This record gives sequence, structure tokens and C-alpha cells, in this order.
Amino acid sequence: MVSAAEEEKDLTDVGLPVKRAHQFLRQVALSNSNRMVGREILKEVLVENERRFAGCLMLPVTLGFFAFYAVSAVWHEDVPTKHMLEFPVRNSLNPLLGEDEDADTTMLDGLTSKDDVWEYLETSFLPFFIRDEDVFGRPRSEDNRGSFLQYNQVLGGITMSIERGGTRQCQDPLVQHMECFPQNELNGGKYGGDISALFIYPYNESAYWYGNGSESLLECANEGFEIHDTYSCPRNFTDLAATRPEREIDIWTLDRRLAQMKKTMDRRLAQLKAEAAYLMPIQQDPLAVMAGQDQSFKFIFPSTDTAEKSLKRLAYLKDRGWIDEKSTTLHVKATIYNYQLAIPRLLQVKYSFFFSRGGGVYTAGVIEVSALKTFNDKLVLLVDGIFLVLCAISSLFMVQIFLKDMKDGRIIGHFGLSNCISWISIVWGFAHIMLLFGVEVFRKMVYGSILDYFLYKDMYATSIVENMANTLGTFSSIQRVAMTWANLLCMARCFIALQWQPRLAIITATLQNCTSDLFHFLLVLLPTWYGFAVAGLIMFGRRIQAFSHLQSSFAVCLQLALEGEWDWAPWSAEDYFLSLMWIGIYMVLLVMIMMNMVLAIIMDVYAEVRANQGETMTIGAHCQYLFMRAWHYKHWVPDRELWERVAEMPATIVVDELREAYPLMPDYQFQFIVANAVNAAKVIQRKGIDPTYTVQMVAAIHLSLDELLVELKKLKMRGWMGIGVEVQNDVERDCVKEILAGITVQSHWMGQTQKHLNSLYQKLGVKDADISNWKTIRKVDLPPPKVRQGNDK
Repeated sequence: MVSAAEEEKDLTDVGLPVKRAHQFLRQVALSNSNRMVGREILKEVLVENERRFAGCLMLPVTLGFFAFYAVSAVWHEDVPTKHMLEFPVRNSLNPLLGEDEDADTTMLDGLTSKDDVWEYLETSFLPFFIRDEDVFGRPRSEDNRGSFLQYNQVLGGITMSIERGGTRQCQDPLVQHMECFPQNELNGGKYGGDISALFIYPYNESAYWYGNGSESLLECANEGFEIHDTYSCPRNFTDLAATRPEREIDIWTLDRRLAQMKKTMDRRLAQLKAEAAYLMPIQQDPLAVMAGQDQSFKFIFPSTDTAEKSLKRLAYLKDRGWIDEKSTTLHVKATIYNYQLAIPRLLQVKYSFFFSRGGGVYTAGVIEVSALKTFNDKLVLLVDGIFLVLCAISSLFMVQIFLKDMKDGRIIGHFGLSNCISWISIVWGFAHIMLLFGVEVFRKMVYGSILDYFLYKDMYATSIVENMANTLGTFSSIQRVAMTWANLLCMARCFIALQWQPRLAIITATLQNCTSDLFHFLLVLLPTWYGFAVAGLIMFGRRIQAFSHLQSSFAVCLQLALEGEWDWAPWSAEDYFLSLMWIGIYMVLLVMIMMNMVLAIIMDVYAEVRANQGETMTIGAHCQYLFMRAWHYKHWVPDRELWERVAEMPATIVVDELREAYPLMPDYQFQFIVANAVNAAKVIQRKGIDPTYTVQMVAAIHLSLDELLVELKKLKMRGWMGIGVEVQNDVERDCVKEILAGITVQSHWMGQTQKHLNSLYQKLGVKDADISNWKTIRKVDLPPPKVRQGNDK
């Protein structure tokens, strides 16, 4: 083959097209032959077979890695059970609506003002969790209060916390005479209206009493309207914390280590709080809460209280103005325990209400279910064990590849996209197993705090179980996101591994080859998409919530491009013709043209890749190949050995030469190699002749003919008449012609005579033409003599 360096070295070489045409014609000739193959093509086939074989051996491991990880993630997450726990709660607090239904103030999505929030808490949220009667209408005892939906138990109670902003003089010159309420500053000062006229307090001024009995309505003075010191409300919180014994963790042999670790972590956390206390900003964040700088006002509705008392306490907050003009965010949390299923679970409900300075209320709800046991079944342990073994096998295979690349001096080249995905998936596989055991330890600790709660049922036990449940819920949400992305990562690794199967490699090669075209197409699509999203934001954002933000406007444009559906009535309520133009241009340009261009790019690349690959092995044929290779492993010739032998052969190899070189090679291997080499050589027939090659061949033929004419003229001038015969005199040329013509005639008749003699020898059964050594090799059958009749002579 002519190298690119040689081509650039001498661009003026007129013989270069001739060389190219010669090579091309040689390839065409080989592509039409089933008995001859090119040496370079055969070497490429052998290298590809060796590369694919190692990858095919790991393909079942990679597929198993993905399958067992997916099964492990599904079983540990147990999504059907989580949905069974979440859906009743979610549907009761925020019911699903039909297309023609609108939300009201009994639903989370129907809240628009602060009065709606109070009504929702009073009529929907609190009565759902705190009830005096069970589902059959029977009154509950104090120990059974806090149960809802028959099998769920509220732990501790419902915690409400509110964050308030500060007030200051407005900075804008137009409104400097007015008071502004910034949302980026928090105010932890005492507030609330006078309640002296709301409740009587016959015993002391530090507590406010419910009704005429001795049951206290509030846990401490000014509850909910003042941020108390740590553990100062309720009053006996500090004493409980000091006298409560620590529960040991019963999990294998980790009790002592975990206890010591817990003490160390507690000391370090105390030091961190002291160090970070003066660094905390006024803004509320998790680090500020950890350092004791919590700026939220909390109020708890114990689950052991009656529904009437809980509503009275809620009325207390409402009458004193707990939610006022300075309120920024309200969080309502509840921790629920369900122990009726195969695995005990914690259900955390957290609803947030954001009070906009625009006057509206925005809501968000999060419900998280966490299991309290990791390995509930032996089958789960078996799946995790198999997955761990597959991780070990994959890691050994990748280490072997790394050592081979390091030996060849390709350490940097080793860390390509496919190898990086494989390494990350393997590392995450081991981390997944380790996290499962670590979470099992923490779940034991959470379960121990739940046992303490049912044993003591006081505020200290409630706070411990809520804190640990919050930590477990946070970890569960992070683990769920990590499992989701890890599952996609394993899928990508599995997808990359499919390249080792020839027929599946067509799909992977198609997506790989069209990446560049799709990227450049994306550079055209994104500005167009962005322009329509911004135009929709400006035109529809004032009156349609879906276009009120740039991110949601992008989402609506994407949905419109994929689904091709839109709600015409609200869109065209204003600016009818402008809306019609926006939708019409968007549908034609993005949906009809650009989306179809994506399919055109992919299909065009697929056709090209399919033509290059030709008749590749199916999955069934590949399995047969692996079986036959294992069956004939004693006589199977290694691809590396074949490659070294083929490298010494001529440029064009007859397949019989390969068979003569390895007479013991199995027929299946021989036919497999020849078939792949012939398939690779026939790529020129599948793709056709490129116009560039046609021009080069025409130029080569033209140059060759010109050279032949020049040589013929030179021969004619020298009087050339044959090899070794040159006569320049015309008379002598005629004489030589007659002599040559006679020789030609005599040669012709001698050839005919020899032909007849050979035919006669064959009929007589003569072994050779030497008359003196005639030898009959078979009996000659002579025809019988004719009988003379009549006048025959």
C-alpha cells in the first residue's frame, strides 16, 4: 500500500495514479476469488479474532455484572413495597387530579395564601396523622394514639419549624420610606402577639394551661415563638439525656468498635461545633444547624395527644400569628414506623411551604421510605455474593489488561473511555457491597433508638429517633441516586462490551461513528432550541406557569418536540397570531426537520457500517464458534502463531498454502478464517467503486496507453519485428515476414499433427509416444467384422 508520507513526498509523480489503480484492481480481483486472499487482509482478520476472543470470554461476566447489580439494587430498594407505603400518604395529603379537576385548599397543590396553609394544616395534615379513633370507629388508648391507616405509627409527633426573615429600610430610592422584608436574612428574635386573653394560667406564669384540668397545653413558656437554648424545652430534656443508658448494638462482633467509634465521633463533633460556631453565617443551612446556630422556631405536636388538644395547639399558633409577614419557609415533618411488613420500615414525610415576597405560596413535598434491615433473605445474600465474585473477576481481567498495556508502554492510552467506565463500575461494585454492610450497622442503631422510644416515650427518645431517621432518610436518598447512576454506568459498560460480538458491534460502531455528526448537529439545534425557549418565556411566561422560568420553558419545548402536543386554548388566549406563528415555526423547523435529520444521520451511518462489516456472525454462530474452539482445543492453532506465519507468506496467498502449512488445523478453524478473509476482501463489492478511484483508474490507463504508444514508435523506428529481430530495410523486412509466416504455418500444422497423434495414442491405449517402448495398459476392443451379403464387395 502507498503510504500517506510517500504520497505527500512526491505529488508530481505521474506514476502514483498507476500504482493506486494497480492496487485497486488487485483488490477487486481478490474480492472475486474464493481461493486467494491478500496477506494484509488475512493478518487483520487474525488480529481481530484474537482481540474479539478475549473480549467474548469476558462478555458473559460483564452481562452478569450488570444483571446481578440490577437485581441487587432492585431487591435492596424494594420499590413496590415503598410505593405501597408512600402512595396512600401521598394521595391523601395531595390527591391525584384528572385533567378537568382543579386543586382546592385541602390539597397541597391548591394553596395560594397563608390562610390556605392554616386551613390545610387544620383540615388535612394534622387530622390525617393524629386521630382519636381507629378505622373501625373505636376510641384509641393513649398508647395507641398516632396510628393511621391502621398499620402505621407516628414516632414522637409532628414537628413544625418556621424560618423568619428580618426587616430593614428599603434601599431603593423610590421606596426608602417603606419597610422591606429580605429573604436572604434570618431573624431569630422573639415574636408573637399577647396571649393573656387567650388562656388562663392558674399555677404560674411560665406555663399556659389547657382547659380547667391539670393537663398542660404548652411544654414551656412562649413555646414556638422563641428559640430556646439547647435542650431547655421541654424542661426535663437535659436530665433525661444525662440519665439515659446507651443501648449496645447487636451485630456480629462490632459492638465494642462501634461504641468506641461513636464516642470518638461525639467528641470530634463537639470540637467542630465549637470551632465553627463563629464562622456560621446568618443564613440557615445544615452546617449552621450542626454548630448550634439553628434559626428556626420549632413546635411539636406529640402523637400521644388527642386530636382536640392538637387542634387547640394549632389554634394557639394561629391566634398568636406564628405565620406572619416575616415568615419565609415552613417545614412540617413526621416520622412514621411500619412494622407489619416483612421488613420494618421508616416513613419520613416532609412538606415545605415557601412564602414568596410576591404574595403567593409555593409548596414541595418529600416522602422517603427506609428499610431497617438490609439482608432479609438468603437469596439476597446469594445475589450479592455472586455479584462480589463477578466484581473480583472483572477486576482481575482489568488488572491483566493494565499490566499488558504497561508492558507495551501504553499506560496513558489504557485509560480510554471504555476502560475508565469499566474501572469506575468495578470500584463502585466493591463500594456497593461495603455500603450495604455499613448501612446494616447504622440500621441496627436506628432500630435500637426506636426500641428506646417505645420503652420511654419521652421527648429525648423522640429527638434521638427523629435525628437518626433523618440521617437514614438522607443516606437512603443519596444511595438511591447513586444506584440509579451506577445502574446507567453498568449499562454503558455492558453496551461497550457488546462490541466483541460481530453482529452487535454494528450497533455500537454506528453510534460511535455518528457521534461527531450528532455533536455538530447539536451545535445547530441548541441555539435554535434556546431561541424558542426564550421567546416562549417572554410571550407565555406571565400567564402560563410552565413558561414562568427558563428551565421549565426548556422542558416544555423538549416535550413539544418529542410529543408534538400542546394545550392551544391557554396559549392563544392572548396574542393569537403571535402564538400561532411561534407554534407553527417551531413544529416545522424543530419537529419536522431537525428531529428527522437526527434519524437520517443515524441511518446513513448505519448503512455505511453495515456495508463495511458484511456478513458477520450472529450470536448463535458465535456461540458455535466458541464451542468448536473448546472442542478442538488440542489442535486449534493460536491466532498469534498464524499471524507470524502469514507475515512470511507472499502478498497474495492461496488458501491451499495455508492448509499445507498447518495440515492438522481443524476444518472448522480453516473455513472460519477463510470465510472471514473473503468477507473482508469483498467490502469493495458491497461499498462500490468510489468516483475518485474511477478517475484515478482512467488516468492510469491513459498514462499507460501513452507510454505504450511512445514505446511502439521507438520500436517501429528501430525496425523491431520480434525478440532479437530488428530489420530496418524494407526489402529485407518483406523477406523476414515471409520466413516468419512460413515458420508460423509450419508450427501450426506441427501442432495439429501432434494433437492428432495424442488422440490416436489415447484411443490405442499407449502409455507414451515412444514407439519402441509401446506398452498396452488396457485391452482394445475391436469392432466385429462385417458379414458380406448380397452384392457387397
